Amino acid sequence: MKFKNKKCLVYGLGESGRSAIKLLGKLQAYVFFYDEDLAYKNQIGYVSDFEKEKFDYCIVSPGVNVVGNENLELLKKNGTKILSELDFGFLFVKGKIIAVTGTNGKTTTCMLIYRILKEAGKKVFLCGNIGLPISSLYGKTTKESYIVCEVSSFQLELSTMFRCEVGAILNIKPDHLDRHQTMAGYVNVKSKILKMSKRNVLNLDDEIVKKLVGNKKYTFFSKKTLKKGVFIKNNCIFNNKTKVCDLKNIHLLGEKNLENVLASVACLADFKIEKKTFEKAISSFKPSSHRLEIVGEHNGVTFVDDSKATNVASVVNALTAFSGRSVILLLGGQGKGYPYDEIFQYKTKMVLTFGEEGGSIFQTAKKYNKNVKGFEKFEDACKFAVQTAQMGDIVLLSPACSSFDEFSSYIERGEKFKEIILEMIGGQN
Repeated sequence: MKFKNKKCLVYGLGESGRSAIKLLGKLQAYVFFYDEDLAYKNQIGYVSDFEKEKFDYCIVSPGVNVVGNENLELLKKNGTKILSELDFGFLFVKGKIIAVTGTNGKTTTCMLIYRILKEAGKKVFLCGNIGLPISSLYGKTTKESYIVCEVSSFQLELSTMFRCEVGAILNIKPDHLDRHQTMAGYVNVKSKILKMSKRNVLNLDDEIVKKLVGNKKYTFFSKKTLKKGVFIKNNCIFNNKTKVCDLKNIHLLGEKNLENVLASVACLADFKIEKKTFEKAISSFKPSSHRLEIVGEHNGVTFVDDSKATNVASVVNALTAFSGRSVILLLGGQGKGYPYDEIFQYKTKMVLTFGEEGGSIFQTAKKYNKNVKGFEKFEDACKFAVQTAQMGDIVLLSPACSSFDEFSSYIERGEKFKEIILEMIGGQN
């Protein structure tokens, strides 16, 4: 594709959209933009009339809901070629791409793959849904590079051209049903990665994922012993018959993080990484911020930031990690259109709800747990948790919802949680 002197529209000014604008500028395209935030309306290049305007290309940011989007339909009608930011950025990268998708664990898995490749001395880049847009890699990669790309369902939705050396699906649980409408629609979008990759990596412990196996080259991973693939045997991780790492050297909380380690090894199974490299990278790896991150301990109470848990399956993972412990659970935010009953199959000392979805969660929680309190604001729920917690308790922020009712991202929400906690306990860990 040639973009020089072409009229290009960037739809959505999130980080991906801004990165696409910079790249189009380097490619000497004529750049226009649109965002629903009216604060941009008076800036040069802003587009408001989609019926009259004609463009050669439209690059769509992943945050833009494409379902029933009238503006995009008008652009298509006028002959505009619609591209996802993932497809657009892919056109300008070189090297081996390892793409990871799934409902939960993508960030941890991508960061661990990146860490292992760095330890192996490879030139490696981390991009995609993890924060750095793929279009920002323009001019930085070579044929010897490795690109580890976290891929969300939003990025895959419009994508048709993206290709990768390895495409992994970690798991599929209900999420983003407010956008994808049905579970079947969500699964179809996630499974697109299988057609885009030379080698697929699939989790045989996930009921939905294992049904996606077809006629292609696969590497399977499982916590159970397999005849072939990446699996656990005698408290060790094996890649086929080769021992990779002792479980005692893994310092990540929860069974799902163990799956993330298995997935990382499976993604790199064909890249001739030495055993000592795997061992060193895995044993020294720490989880990303806001994913089962211990904020502090005070008077026998442990405070855990799991703000990235924006769906039910993530919360279940967190509760499993603290099985047998006394948990005060904070739930709420902006809902995604799914039920919460599964969460309350796990015993908790207390449930505190907050935010836009707090009322709905409160009604469900009361059916299972009598000790439920509702708050309108996130901060009030956090402060009550600190004041109420007793020795031996775990105060766990694992919201099951997105953050967009009060915050710009799960990161901002997690940082606010840390701020409140550390201020109230005097910064003492």
